Amino acid sequence: MKPVSPKAAIARIAEIGGTVTLPGATAEATALIDAWRDEPEHAAGLVFRGLFVPGLNETDYAGLHASARMQTIFATRAARPSFQDGKVDLLPLCYTQAHDWLEGTPCDVGIVHGAPGPGGTLSASVCADAARAIFTSARYKIALINSVAPRVDDPSRTPLFPLQDFDLIVETGAPLVTLPPESKNAVIDVVAAQAARLIEDGDALQFGIGKLPAAILAQLSARRRLRIRSGMFIDAVMDLLDADALDPDAPMIGGAAIGSSALHARMAEEPRARFAPVPLTHGLAAVSQTENFVALNGALQVDLFGQVNSEWIGAQRVSGLGGLPDFVRAATAAPNGRAIIALPAQQNGESRILARLSAPCITLPAREAQIFVTEHGAADVRGLSIDARAAAIIAIAAPERRADLADAWDAIRRAM
Repeated sequence: MKPVSPKAAIARIAEIGGTVTLPGATAEATALIDAWRDEPEHAAGLVFRGLFVPGLNETDYAGLHASARMQTIFATRAARPSFQDGKVDLLPLCYTQAHDWLEGTPCDVGIVHGAPGPGGTLSASVCADAARAIFTSARYKIALINSVAPRVDDPSRTPLFPLQDFDLIVETGAPLVTLPPESKNAVIDVVAAQAARLIEDGDALQFGIGKLPAAILAQLSARRRLRIRSGMFIDAVMDLLDADALDPDAPMIGGAAIGSSALHARMAEEPRARFAPVPLTHGLAAVSQTENFVALNGALQVDLFGQVNSEWIGAQRVSGLGGLPDFVRAATAAPNGRAIIALPAQQNGESRILARLSAPCITLPAREAQIFVTEHGAADVRGLSIDARAAAIIAIAAPERRADLADAWDAIRRAM
């Protein structure tokens, strides 16, 4: 099959019409996005869907054309205008549910982006989280072969797809999507140091993107036999490799390498790195079997019941459920598992520990709370009564907020 250009590909997609599933995370199809921006008429009437990561995949697909729409689980900054115009269907799904939705709901066109593979295949390269789901659900399959994507030719490390199983092949040399290095933040570093005290030799770590996960991992260079059991690899993983902090005999499991080009290249070459689909990186059945699994995640707000908000700032939805519910439940079920929610006690003069959440929806209910960490310490609320739990959380709030929180709890308690 003769490869075609990105512009020829979007013309063919326009002929087919309907729903188009696009890769997200590191594998975002920037060559096709550029083609649609140059020739937006080819996006008319299309419905774009995918697992798009906030802060990394900031394309407003619904904005490519007046009649285009978008389906997503995250409220990204770029797509907010289209969301407010009613052109974005926001699905309130966690990551495993979103993967099941992609895989189980047929689409008209699906695009798998990766590197040239051995023996006439397309390698998912360093981003395998949704590649198989896209391939499985698409009636018309497009292979986007990227000449500059790092090659991962071992099928035990990343999925390989026979090119003969695709309906169209597109060639590109566009760089994979990257994230700049995280800037330093003094308060975040103190929060990270508190969280790092809870990490033991031999733990299996899950983490996301952002300042806080990077800062926590930076505190762990003296640990030994750590394992990576995460939805992603981030740049800080390279420092753990260089410090010999990771178990030399354990596979490193992640859905995608999300960070710098150096990270992409390093993880492609690292024989222990396994790029796996969402059911293996996030799924309860797989992850809960991991001994000493530690879920390291952040939050926007926590209340005295132990409820967590990771989606809302005031009335504005700024994110989605993501993998947080998946990883917390897996940590709860795993042998010696721990779910840590870390956050600064306050930001911009406002407490991030509240007496009671006011967000329209709650990301994690109180029953799933385990360990909360701020710069003022850790509150392990497992097995505590509601009063003991509230007292433990108040103790890690900003000192100047504690009296007001205690008074608010007394009022809540009297009203019960």
